[in-house]
Amino acid sequence: MISVVEKINEPRYPSFKGIMAAKKKPVETLSLPTPGSTPARWGLGAAATEVVSFAKRPPRQAGTVVKDDGDGGVKAAEFLASQKFI
Repeated sequence: MISVVEKINEPRYPSFKGIMAAKKKPVETLSLPTPGSTPARWGLGAAATEVVSFAKRPPRQAGTVVKDDGDGGVKAAEFLASQKFI
């Protein structure tokens, strides 16, 4: 998918007010569960998901460079159609 919005070249910088507010915010420190709680209430016992298997990501392959001679949109559409995205 190719998506571009009109604000693509406008960088987003943090404001001074936001930086100062972040400095004053307390950092919450979490510790092990309180005495009396069971492992079923925290950690893997309370997880809503389960990892069944995993695999390493395959190495990246070389991409295709398209030089736009006025028909770049057509070439992009042909590529997307060949990959059955459109």
